[in-house]
Amino acid sequence: MADSLQTGIRNYRKYESGHANPTLEGLVKIADILNVSTDYLLCRDDFLKSAVAASDEH
Repeated sequence: MADSLQTGIRNYRKYESGHANPTLEGLVKIADILNVSTDYLLCRDDFLKSAVAASDEH
């Protein structure tokens, strides 16, 4: 993954441990590699699903 992101293994380990955050471009690359949305990576997918469900009720 670090190679795909063109970053060092130390830096990538910081992402995994929560001691650093990837850049916006890095976040998009991670999402593309894992075939998920950036919302999923940011733990916002449940929020979006609940917002859609609430709008469907009205």
